[in-house]
Formats: sequence, structure tokens, C-alpha cells
Amino acid sequence: MFYILSENEVKEVDIKELDNRNNCVAYLSTEELEENFEHLGINRNILHDCMADQPHFRNSIDIYDNFSFGIINILNVMNVHEPKDRMAFIIKKNQFILVKLIDDDDSCKQMFEDAIGRFNQNASLGKIIFGILEKLLVNGNKSIESTEKRIIKMEQNLVNGKFDQSLNRDIFNQRRDLSLQKNYYEQLFDIGTQLQENENDLFDEADLRYFEIFATKAERLSNNTQLLSDNLIHLRETLDASLNYNLNKTMNVFTVVTTIFLPLTLIVGWYGMNFKYMPELGWKYGYLSVVFLSVIVVIGCLIFFKKRKFF
Repeated sequence: MFYILSENEVKEVDIKELDNRNNCVAYLSTEELEENFEHLGINRNILHDCMADQPHFRNSIDIYDNFSFGIINILNVMNVHEPKDRMAFIIKKNQFILVKLIDDDDSCKQMFEDAIGRFNQNASLGKIIFGILEKLLVNGNKSIESTEKRIIKMEQNLVNGKFDQSLNRDIFNQRRDLSLQKNYYEQLFDIGTQLQENENDLFDEADLRYFEIFATKAERLSNNTQLLSDNLIHLRETLDASLNYNLNKTMNVFTVVTTIFLPLTLIVGWYGMNFKYMPELGWKYGYLSVVFLSVIVVIGCLIFFKKRKFF
């Protein structure tokens, strides 16, 4: 689909109606791009990059003398592990083309149509591109709020003593997801900055402020994501300290028990020798005396450890 931009409206046209005098935007599949790239004046190398299978392509923009070209892998920040849509874009002096690379649910097409509808009057290339790029950040704040709530819940469980090794795994998984989001926002920030610099003079001066707005939003989301990641680092340090504290308490209990039984073992061993002339063996109260001595030893050890705050 091709659209001509004018001051009063955005008009859908056939490719044959396009000329260099009008600003135009288009949403094309790779097949449509291949059919029309010569008529649109697009370099064959750009066509090859669009057709290549590069699932791990880094989001970026390349600046040339008379056009700019970029590819974006769209990350769903609400579920970073689901398959990514991918789109390419080609920007010339009076032309913006969004190319569908992977878009099974037509979300890229919907972003394009929403941008067209949003700037239906007084539209420009800069506004349309801004409208599409801004859609890439639409769930950013929602994702940050959701992650912040999960971190607060983790902290609450930790304070209440409701934690185990699974919490450490949850912290690791959450940090990994935040790292993916942060890299995504940083790459979008770089794209916005490159467009704002307008090195090949493709945009009017009035449109550059839209790219500045986009870059600022991407940078803010990146910074907020980094703050959450730092909070998780502190949370894991607190978890490690709590686990070590509980382990120390357990070891203290074992130490106390072992220490109490050491003198009792000595007493049992001593009177278990059964020498013929041990006076206590023939004493009427010998057994009770040993029991009494053992009780005194236990009580004395408990008092000692209590004063030392071993438990």
C-alpha cells in the first residue's frame, strides 16, 4: 500500500501515481519490494539485506549519502521470550518504506496504519516515522510497573522469611529479561539519535524534534530498566546474607548440641570403665549422683551459651 502525504490529507494511491514531487510512504512485503524496487529507486543490496534470513540481526540504522536503511527486531517487553516480529525501513528524501519481514499477526501493518491515521492531516515523513517508532515503546512503562511489583513482592517475602533457593532462580530470570529489554531500548535510542542527527539531510528541521522525543523516551525506559536490574542485584545480596544467617543459626544449634554432649560422653566413658576399686560403683547413690551431675552439666552449658547469645 502506498500513500501520498499532503497538507490536508493522506491519500492512498497506486505505485504508478508516485513521483518525486510528493512525499510518500508505503508498507510492503518482501515480495512487493522485489517487484517494485527498481521503480522505487532502491539499491539491490538493500533488497538482498531484506531477503536475507538474519533472526539475530541487531536493531540498527545505516546512514548513506541519499538514503537510510535499518532493521528492527520487535521485542514484546511483556513477554520477551516469544518470537519476534521483524521489519525493515528505507528512508529517502521524499520517501519512507516499511518492509514486512516477519509479521504473522499483522502488528507491524497495524503500527503503520495507526501512524497514518494519527497524522492524517499535516502529515510529514518525520511524523509518520515517529508514529511507528513510538509504537515500539507503547508497553514500556507497563512492563516496568509490572516488574517493579514483582520485585516488591520478592522483597516482602524475603522480609517475612518466606524464601528458598527458588527465589534466587527467580531473581536471575528477572535480571535476564531486564537485560534483554535494556539492550532493546538502547538500540532504539541509537536509531532515534541517528535520525535526529539527520546526517544525509533527509528531513525538514521541524521533524527532527519528533526523533528527539522518541530518543528521550527510549533512553528513559533504558535507565528505568537499569534501576530495576540494580534493585535485583541488591535483593540477591540480601538473599545471600539471609541464607548465610540461617545457615549460621543452624550451625550454632549443632555446635551447642555437640558441646553439651561432649562432657556427658566423658562422664559415660569414665564410669563405663568398670574398674574393680572405683568407689562409686558400690555406692548406694552412685547412679543418682551421675544423673544429677549430668543434669548440672547440661544446665550449666545452656546457661553459658545463653549468656553468649549462641541461640
